[in-house]
Amino acid sequence: MAGEVVARTRGLGPSRAEVLEHLRDRGVPEPVSVIARAVGLHENTTRFHLDALTRSGLVHRQAENRQVPGRPRVLYRADPAPIRNHYAELAGALVKHYAGPMADRGELAEEAGRAWGVELREDLPVHPVAPLPRLVDCLARLGYEPELVSGPPPSIDLRPCPFLDLAGADPETVCRLHLGLLRGLLHETDPWLVTGLEPWVTPTRCVVRLAPRGEPS
Repeated sequence: MAGEVVARTRGLGPSRAEVLEHLRDRGVPEPVSVIARAVGLHENTTRFHLDALTRSGLVHRQAENRQVPGRPRVLYRADPAPIRNHYAELAGALVKHYAGPMADRGELAEEAGRAWGVELREDLPVHPVAPLPRLVDCLARLGYEPELVSGPPPSIDLRPCPFLDLAGADPETVCRLHLGLLRGLLHETDPWLVTGLEPWVTPTRCVVRLAPRGEPS
C-alpha cells in the first residue's frame, strides 16, 4: 500500500508537490482559499492541483461540518507521508544482524525498536492529537491498516503485517522490534502504555494490548 503511494507521488510538479506537502504538514482538512494563501497560488490554480491530487488518491475531499446556515465548503485533506520503506530497510537490517543463536537478540531488537519509535514520534508534525489516535496515525504511515478498538481497556488491531516475511523468518526479533517501536511511539507522559503485542491472533491480524499508565500490566 505505502509503496503504491510513493509511486503515485513521483513526477509531481513543484506547485502540486507543495500543495500536497502543505496538507500533509497541516494534518487537518482545509478549504481551497486557505491552501491557496499558504502556497501562494491563485485559488483556481490551487483547485486544479487539488483535483489532480484527488484523482490520484493522495488527497481526499469532504464537506465542512457547519453549525451555521449556509452551504458547506469543500475541504481537502492528505494522508500522512508514507515512511514504510525506511522502516522496512531498518527491520531487514536488524533481522540479519540479530539472526542466529544470540540469547538476548529479542531484548536488543526491542531496545532498537523503542529508540526508532522515539525518533519517529519526535519527527511527527506538532499537532494537539491525543496519544492513541497519534499512535494509530503513525502505524498507518508504516503500512498497516490499524483499527482502534474500544475497551476497556482499548486495543489496536493491526492488519495486514507489512513485514510478514521477516516476521515468519525470525518472529523473536521482528515482533520484539515492533513491540519496542510501539512503546517508543508513546511518550512517557502519555496516559497509555503498550503492555504487549499479541502476534497472529488470526492469520492476518495482530493485537496491540494497552493499559492506563500506572496500573499493573
